[in-house]
Amino acid sequence: MMKNAFVACALGLMCSAHVDVVAQITLTDAPDTVQVYLDELEVSGTDFAKADWGVVNEGTAPIALMVTRTLVDTVSPFNYPYDWMAPGSYERFCWGAQCYNFGSNSSAPSESFLVTIEAGQTDFSFQSDFYPADVLGSTTLEYCFHEVDDLVSGVCHQVTFVVDASVGLDVPAQGQPGSMSVTPNPASTHATFEMNPSLAGVLEFRNLVGQVVKTETLQPGMSRTRVELDELADGIWLVSHRVDGVVVVTKRLVKH
Repeated sequence: MMKNAFVACALGLMCSAHVDVVAQITLTDAPDTVQVYLDELEVSGTDFAKADWGVVNEGTAPIALMVTRTLVDTVSPFNYPYDWMAPGSYERFCWGAQCYNFGSNSSAPSESFLVTIEAGQTDFSFQSDFYPADVLGSTTLEYCFHEVDDLVSGVCHQVTFVVDASVGLDVPAQGQPGSMSVTPNPASTHATFEMNPSLAGVLEFRNLVGQVVKTETLQPGMSRTRVELDELADGIWLVSHRVDGVVVVTKRLVKH
């Protein structure tokens, strides 16, 4: 009986230590939304947009992590499983020294491919690459950073790539940079949007298919606008501030 109690206690301490280490993993500078314009990609000479962020070990011991990718919502057509002859958008990600094949669901779980982060350190090797392939719309990808065979305890983040045809040749008449904060987020009945007061324009609420479901006209000189959300279904919405026909900033809003 004493032996069993000792074993149970030891196992409990091991499990507790494991959970504590995983719980100390956080992400830094992870974007919610990446706005992509096909004409900008063409001018820049590249065919993909990217999102990257840091993975921080705030614990007291090293931890070895892999990455699992989930397709939350995609445009149509979407090239998955990847076929180099098939149409549609596609993606890949890089972790550590390895950039994985298009359509890979996870990084390799073998020890040589895991990324070990020392206590108190940040790893900046992660990058998500999204290839629009001339398809307009929104695609949301989720990436979870976790130990091998322990996806449940991982730390996850969703990023949405919003693809439009053109950024437009004109800049807003006021010539001021766009910025926007949303509170609360997630939101239930309403949300308050804080923006550059010198930019009027409209707020556009788009679903992940890219359809504009709601618009809100902004009054000149107003830095804060409260918007009722009753007519929006629960889920992820992309809110764009459009000025003189040009989208100056896009934020993701979660309605629940």
